[in-house]
Amino acid sequence: MTILRFPPQAIAQAQSVHLSDSLWQRPQVQGITIDGPHSRDLDDAIWIEATPSGAILWVHIADVAELVHPGSFLDKVVLARTQTRYFGRGNDPMLPRVLSENKLSLLAFQERPTLSVRITLDAAAQIEGVSIFESWLSSQKKFSYQEADSAQNDPGSPFQETLQLSHQWAERLNRARGVAGAIGGIATGRGDWLDEDGRPIRAEERRYNSHLIIQEFMIAANRAVAQWLADADAVALYRNHTARDIAPDRETMYKTLLMLGSGAALRRQVQNWLNRADYGPVLIGHFALNLPAYCHFTSPIRRLADLINHRIVKARLHEQRPPYTKTDLEQLAQYIAHVSREYENESEEYFKAQRKEQHQESLRTAAELEQVAEKEFSHLLKYAITHEDLEPIRTEVETRLEDKRLQIQDLYLLLFRSKERALQQRVCAHLNENVQDGPSIISMACSVEEQWQQFRFVEESGPPFHAWLEVERAGQVWTTVDVSEHPRKQGARHHACLAWIKAYVEDALVTPEQREQAREVVVEEERALFGGEREEVRLLAETMAQEQVIAEPKLMHPILTKTLKDEQNLIGLLSELCQAFQWPSAEYEFSDEGDEFSCECQLEAMNERFSGKASAPKKQLAKHRAARVVLEQLQGRVNS
Repeated sequence: MTILRFPPQAIAQAQSVHLSDSLWQRPQVQGITIDGPHSRDLDDAIWIEATPSGAILWVHIADVAELVHPGSFLDKVVLARTQTRYFGRGNDPMLPRVLSENKLSLLAFQERPTLSVRITLDAAAQIEGVSIFESWLSSQKKFSYQEADSAQNDPGSPFQETLQLSHQWAERLNRARGVAGAIGGIATGRGDWLDEDGRPIRAEERRYNSHLIIQEFMIAANRAVAQWLADADAVALYRNHTARDIAPDRETMYKTLLMLGSGAALRRQVQNWLNRADYGPVLIGHFALNLPAYCHFTSPIRRLADLINHRIVKARLHEQRPPYTKTDLEQLAQYIAHVSREYENESEEYFKAQRKEQHQESLRTAAELEQVAEKEFSHLLKYAITHEDLEPIRTEVETRLEDKRLQIQDLYLLLFRSKERALQQRVCAHLNENVQDGPSIISMACSVEEQWQQFRFVEESGPPFHAWLEVERAGQVWTTVDVSEHPRKQGARHHACLAWIKAYVEDALVTPEQREQAREVVVEEERALFGGEREEVRLLAETMAQEQVIAEPKLMHPILTKTLKDEQNLIGLLSELCQAFQWPSAEYEFSDEGDEFSCECQLEAMNERFSGKASAPKKQLAKHRAARVVLEQLQGRVNS
C-alpha cells in the first residue's frame, strides 16, 4: 500500500512546536493508558473513582488542537491524510511522528496538555452529569491490554483496585447499553464482537477484559461530548448512523445477530440492514448504539474528525466564535468519506494481490498440494473458484473428493460458486453416499450467498415421511417437483436437500405453484392407471415402513466401540453419530450454578431418550462433559 511521505516543511514545523508555560496553569489530572503492546500514538487515558451513589469516570484526551492550528501547514497535512492507517507491521500516521509519538502522545511520566471529560454515573451506569475542561496529565502507567489484565489480578499492583473498578463499571455500562437496545459494542452468540457501527470484530481481537474497559469508556466519552454539544445546539461533526428501510425492528435484529453461526453471515446481514456510519453537522443519531447524539472525540492524534470536534469544544470553553460553519463541516464530512473509501479500495486491492501471490506460490507441484492441510486447501479452492482458475488444483480436488477429504465449505463452493458442471455432478454423486451433508451445505449457502434469504421444509407426516425443500433466493421461492421419501423424518429432510441440490445443478428447480401443478397431473395419471388398487399399495407401503422402524438393526459405528478421551471433540463426535444414523441433533440446555455452568444434553435415538448432565467453570467444557455422558449411554445401549 502507498505510504505518504511528510513534506520537509511539515516535519520542521512539528519539530519547532513547543508547549506554552501557560498550559501548566490548567488543573492536573491523573490517569493511565491502555493500548496495543507496540502503540506509541497514545491519545487517551482513563481514571475512575467510586462514589456513594455510583462512580466518576474520567477520560483524558491529548490536546492536539493546542498545537495544530487551522490554516497552518501542519493542518494542511492533516487534511490531506484525514486518519492514521494501520498495517500488519507499522502504520502511516496522520501527524508527523515527532508529534504523534512524542510531543502529543500521553507517554508515561511525560507532561502533556489534555482535554478531560468528567462523567458522573449513577448506580445503574446512567450518565448523571458531564463536564469538559482543559487539563494536563502525566500518565502514571502505560499498560498493554495483556498487562492491564495481569495487573487487575495482581494484589501487588498499585493499580489493581483501579483496574478492577474500571472493569466492573465497563461491564455495567455494556449491560446497560444492551438493555437499552444497542447493537454496537455487543458480543455475539459465537464469541465475536460488533463494533460501535455494528460491524463484526474477530474474537481474537477482543481477548482481554481491558478491551471492554477501553471500548465502554471511549463510547461513554464520545456520547457525553456529543450530548454536551447537542444540548448547546452547537454545530459539530456528529457521527450519524441509520438502518435501512428493509431492516426489522431492533429486538428482532439483535436476536438474529446473536444467533448467526458464521462471521460471513454476520457481515452480510449487517450490510443488508445497516447503512454506513458517516459524519455531518446535522444531528440524526446513531442507530447501532441507539443514541440520540454521538461523535468522535477520543482519537485526535489518529482522526481528523476528532481534531475538528476538539477545536469546536475548545472554542465553546473559551467563549469564542465557532471555528467552522455548517457549510464547512458538510464539505469536510464529504471529503473525509471520500478519502476513507479511497483507502478502503487501496487496501482491498493490496490484500487481493497478496492473496494471489500466496495462491500462486502454493501451486508449485502436485506433490506439495497433497501435503496442504484441509483449512489451507479450502482457501486455495476459494481463490481458484473466485478467479476461475481451477485447472492447477483440479486433480487434487477430484482426489480429495474421492477420498472424502473435502470439507462442507469446499462442497458448497464447488456446487454454488463453481461454474463447472462436471465437478458439480461429481459432488452430487459424493452426496449420494453422504446425504447427511446436504442440510449443512444448504444452510451455508443461505448464510453466505447475498441473494439467498432462507430455506424451509414442506412435509407430510408418516411413516414413510415426505419432504420438499424450499429455498428463497432474490425474493423467489424455488423447490423440486419430486418429493423425497424416507422412513424417518430427518432422513426425508436430508434427501430433500440432496434432491434440491441436484435440481439446482441440472437447472430443474420449479416454483411451489409449478410443483403443485405437476403433482396434480401425477395424481390424475395414477388414478387412471391403478384405480382402487392405489390405496392398497399405499397401505402396504405404510405397514412395511412401520415394521422397518420398529425392527431397527444393531447399530455399527467406530465411535460406538472406541474408548472416549477428553482431548477428543466429543460434541463433534455426537453430532457425527446423529448425521450417520439420521437422528435429530442433540439438544443442549445451560443453567448457572454459582461459579459453574450446568449443561444438560438430550438426544432422541433408537426410540429412546438419552440424557446427560455435567457442570464445569466454562460453558464449552460443561457441554463437552454432557456430550460424553450421552455418548457413554449410547455405547452401553448398543453393546448391551
